[in-house]
This record gives sequence, structure tokens and C-alpha cells, in this order.
Amino acid sequence: MDYELFLRSNVGNNSLGEMLERFTTEFANKKASFSCNDEEIVIGSELFSLALEIEDVSDIVFVRRHYNLDVNVCIRIQLFGNTFYQGLELLFKVMGKLIRHIDGNLLFLEDGSAQLLRIENGQLFVNNALDQYQAKYLTTSLLSLLDRPYIEKELSN
Repeated sequence: MDYELFLRSNVGNNSLGEMLERFTTEFANKKASFSCNDEEIVIGSELFSLALEIEDVSDIVFVRRHYNLDVNVCIRIQLFGNTFYQGLELLFKVMGKLIRHIDGNLLFLEDGSAQLLRIENGQLFVNNALDQYQAKYLTTSLLSLLDRPYIEKELSN
């Protein structure tokens, strides 16, 4: 499955990439891979890969306009099918810790358009208008890994 995580962060891309690598390693109990080039920073584990966009900002511009949310970072996420649920759990642990460190807006999209989570003005909103598949995996148990109170609300696509 493919996801995108958009953030408003004052942390530089390299520092943010190193932070994501550290959190992934911590929660996976296994060293995450880290590679960097002019276009992206990629953090990999057995369960998912995270690609922090450096060069291509078109997705950020789209999110700002379409979702009316001030963000400046795009992280593409690839969860691996055979370990999807384990990867999702690890991802939510990493996101929970990241949220505590960035203290800015956040948007978590499935397949480029379906809003699952949104943080705006410090408040976490969870989409309650989910399709059958999303409702199966976006559980209260998974959301508790974010370690943050939330409001359920319909979030448009």
C-alpha cells in the first residue's frame, strides 16, 4: 500500500531523515537503512520504506491548495503487502514519536487522496468516513499508538 505523510516542520530534511531512521530503528529493534541523494532521503526497514522528497515539491503545492493546509515536507510511504499490519503498526509508532517532535501540521493520505489523519492547529482529526477496507485497519488500537487525543470527523478527499 502507498501512503503520503505531509508535515509542517522547522527541522531540515537531513535532520528529519536521521530522526526517522532513529525512530524506525528504535521501534523495529533492528537497524534501518538510510540513503540520500539530491532528490530524496530513503529510510528502509523490513516492513516499509519512507522516501522524504527533497527535489519534487509539486505534491506539497497540491496539498496546500486542495486540502488548505500549510505543509513543507512530503514523505512517500510504501508498506509491504506480506507484512502490511506489522508495518502499519511500526509506522504509527514512528508517526506518534514524530508528531511529538515536529509540533506542526500533518496530513496522512492513502493512495494520494484519501485523508486518514490530519493535525491542524495542534488538534488531531481522524477520518470517520472510511471505506470498508480502511475501517478494518484504522482501528482504535492502532490510533492509540499515536499517543495523542483525537476527534473523529469526516475529512473530505
